[in-house]
Amino acid sequence: MKACVAAALAVFWVLVLAGCGGATGKGAGAPAAKEATEDTLARIKREGVLRWGADPSGGAPFVFFDPKDKNVEKVIGFEMDVMDKFAAHMGLTHEMVRSQWDTLLEAMQAQRTDMVINGIEINAERLQRYAFSKPYYVYEQMLVVRIEDKEKYGSLDGLKGKRLGVLSGAEAENVLKRAGWTRDNINTYEDSSLPYSDLELGRTDAVLQEQMIAEYYAGRNPKLYLVPKTFSPGRYGVAVRKEDTALLAEVDRILELMKQNGELAAIYKKWNIWNDRQKEVGVLEGPATATGN
Repeated sequence: MKACVAAALAVFWVLVLAGCGGATGKGAGAPAAKEATEDTLARIKREGVLRWGADPSGGAPFVFFDPKDKNVEKVIGFEMDVMDKFAAHMGLTHEMVRSQWDTLLEAMQAQRTDMVINGIEINAERLQRYAFSKPYYVYEQMLVVRIEDKEKYGSLDGLKGKRLGVLSGAEAENVLKRAGWTRDNINTYEDSSLPYSDLELGRTDAVLQEQMIAEYYAGRNPKLYLVPKTFSPGRYGVAVRKEDTALLAEVDRILELMKQNGELAAIYKKWNIWNDRQKEVGVLEGPATATGN
């Protein structure tokens, strides 16, 4: 008799616990399932904030600290203007998340940002790990040498065996490697302004960076010379994680809108980086006016 009662009680508690476990599992599992199915774009729209990665340290004219701001807090640049328009088209706000330039993509992959827009060159190596929007700007590489060397070094070939400065992780480093440079003759720097300081001091023989960078940091320096002939064109794109297909489609949609309505061209003209090569990626001149900061 006691054995029967014990068995009955055991069955009763098994059923009770199973029922509670089932109810608890369903209740706890529902939010998790909701979170698992909410993609990045849906979360951004729900939160109302788009977080993007950039490095304002020595980052002109892309994203950089306003030299007129005594508190060194205000960030300006053509990509900041792009993001202002971009977020407005999405109907939300945007937040720049700082990281060192050569770690921006890794920070995005680690979920610290939703995307990266900061002069990120589209290349084969990056395309293996990240997804990129359609290009929004065509750049070219430009050499800078000391003014006394302007007749001596007129091309990259003339600098073979010399030490050149580049931004760490930038496409310029790949250009040099393809041209035969080794690590021993490449100086890498954490921001775009530092190579020109070292060039002026004689610590490097030349600097290779994208044209808009060279013109901003070296164009008004009488001790430096911009070699006129640019080369090795490439394209900038917005980087997102490979799984964020919905976000990528939205990025492409808005960029296409800004290309067609003249907003991108207006921003490029405001920052003196417009040229006819931008038509190659569909950027049209139009009536849009980019407001200043």
